[in-house]
Amino acid sequence: MFASLWFNAQVESVNIVGYQTISMPTGYRDYTSTFIPVGGDGTAIRLGDITPANFSGDNGDTIQFFNLNGSGSVSNTVTYYDSYGWCDASSFEVLDAMTIPIGTGMFVYSSQADVTFTVAGEVKLDSFQLNVAAGYTVVGNSSPVAITLGDVVPTNFSGDNGDTAQFFSTTGDGAVVTTATYYDNYGWCDASSFALLDTMVLNPGDAFFAYCSQSGASFTFPDVL
Repeated sequence: MFASLWFNAQVESVNIVGYQTISMPTGYRDYTSTFIPVGGDGTAIRLGDITPANFSGDNGDTIQFFNLNGSGSVSNTVTYYDSYGWCDASSFEVLDAMTIPIGTGMFVYSSQADVTFTVAGEVKLDSFQLNVAAGYTVVGNSSPVAITLGDVVPTNFSGDNGDTAQFFSTTGDGAVVTTATYYDNYGWCDASSFALLDTMVLNPGDAFFAYCSQSGASFTFPDVL
């Protein structure tokens, strides 16, 4: 995966704005945007801030958003057309203004090679907590810098309850390559071998498919600077 990054920090402001380009595999990937809207309240990411290349509804390329109620069902399937923007894949309603909570993600299908997503906006500098419903949620690194899985601290999420985080292959084949879980006083580990995974790198935009058995679950993400 290739990611280019540019920042501009004004001396009189604590805000950092910029853009980043992230390569997508041909096939499937869990992904989340790495910037928040400039001047927003810092709680959401915006679909219209992502500009794709070699990604089009003409080729059947899509992004699926899952319901945030934990049901695992798809709430929106969107695609992109040059000179038109992001839209519903069925109704063609323009969805550039669509937002989802920061830290949540989407399931990308790319039919072409050399697909990139360029994201522009403002960096979320301080730590934040993503609250999730019991069930299934796409959770990801919504920052333009790499973090580790150990930097993500879950609450009400435990291997004792069968809670898991599934990571898909970076090659786009849709295969699950790692199933992780978490134990208090131990950390993140492989759900089968129990090998520690706290040092596993989450690159900008990387996401995973989380299953939370309990209500009141959350994931706390770190400061990025």
